[in-house]
Amino acid sequence: MNKTKLLILLSIITCVGFINTACAQSDDGLALKAKGKETVELRFNGRLQTQFDGLAMEENGSDLPSTSHFYFRRLFLGAKAKLSNGVYSESVFNFAGNDFSIDKAIIGHKFDSGVTGIAGYQKVPFGYEETTSSSKLQTIERSAINRFFADDIDFSARHMGLHAKGKLDNGLSYAWALVNGMQGEGSKLGGSSNGSNDLATFARLQWKEDKVTFGVDGGLQANNSVVGEDVSAYTAYVNYKDGGINLLGEYFTGDLGGNGDVNGFALRASHRDGDFEKVIRYATAKADSFVIDSDELIRRAPKGGDVGDLPGSIDNEIDSFYVGLNYYYSKAVTLMAGYEMAESSNAAGDDTADINGFRARIQVLW
Repeated sequence: MNKTKLLILLSIITCVGFINTACAQSDDGLALKAKGKETVELRFNGRLQTQFDGLAMEENGSDLPSTSHFYFRRLFLGAKAKLSNGVYSESVFNFAGNDFSIDKAIIGHKFDSGVTGIAGYQKVPFGYEETTSSSKLQTIERSAINRFFADDIDFSARHMGLHAKGKLDNGLSYAWALVNGMQGEGSKLGGSSNGSNDLATFARLQWKEDKVTFGVDGGLQANNSVVGEDVSAYTAYVNYKDGGINLLGEYFTGDLGGNGDVNGFALRASHRDGDFEKVIRYATAKADSFVIDSDELIRRAPKGGDVGDLPGSIDNEIDSFYVGLNYYYSKAVTLMAGYEMAESSNAAGDDTADINGFRARIQVLW
C-alpha cells in the first residue's frame, strides 16, 4: 500500500477529514461525535471482494499465456452523513487497484416535491445491470454487452455532474443526468486540471409493480474519448423476481458515428434454494466496424495482440456463456464460483478468439 492510500485509510479509521467527525475517549469507551451541529446521522460501510481468475485465450489459432491470479476485485470504504436541513453527502473510496480511486462522491437533497437532486460523481442511469451494485449481482462479472458500453468505449458508468431522480404515479420513476462527457473522476479532465470537454446527458424511465421491473434508458455523449465522435445509445430491460427466481433480459443499441452501429443483448436466469443459488447467462455484442476488445469485454482475459492489424481478424462480434453457483453464508458473506466461455469473430464469420476459464469470489459487507 502506497503512502497516499495509507494516509487516507488512517484518516477514515481515526475519524478525521472525510465526514467532519471527531473521536473522544470516555469512561464507557470510544465515543464518535460530529463536529457540525447540523449532522444528525453518520454511517460507515465497506465492501471487500477477494477474487481468483483463471482464464485461457486462443487468438487466431495461437494460445496466449493464461491469466491465473488472486487479487482484490473491490475494496471499498464509505461514509454517509445526513444533516438536519435535509442535505446529505456520501463518499465511497476504492483501495483495490494500484492507485487509490473514487467510486462515488455526491451531495444530495430530497425536495418537498419528491425530487432528489444530486451534485457529484456517481453512475449515470444507463443499464440495469450496470446500475445494480456488484454486491447484489448473481454473476461474478457483468455481461459482455454491458461492459462494451461501460468499459470498451467509456460511455456509461461514472461521470461527474448533476443528477436527479424521482417517482411518478402508477409505479413509474425517472432519473436524469447532465454530466461531463468524459468518463471518470472529474477533478482532472483527461489528466489536466484546466482541461475541458463536452457534456453528456442520460435519462431513465422505469416502471415497477409487484414482481416486474421494466425500463428504458438513453444517453447522448458528445465527442466520445474512445470513438472520437458523438455516441448515442439506448437500452431496454425487464427484470422478473418471484421467490427464489430472478430473470433479467436487457437489449442495447448504439450509434458510434462513422464506426457504425453496435447491438447486443444479455439474458440471465437464477434460482435460489435456501443458501444456494444457481445462475446462467448468455450475452452477445455485435459492431458494424468498431474493433471489439475481447479482453476488455471478458474482464481480465489474456491481453491479445492488436487484432485490427491482422488481416481479416477484426473482432466484430462476441458471444459469451456463463454458468455459476453462489453460496450465501449470511447476509454479509457470499461465496461465488463460475465458469465463462466466450468466442469472438470477424465480419467474415471467422473465429478470432476463444476465451474460457474459472472465476471465484468471496464477498464481505459491513
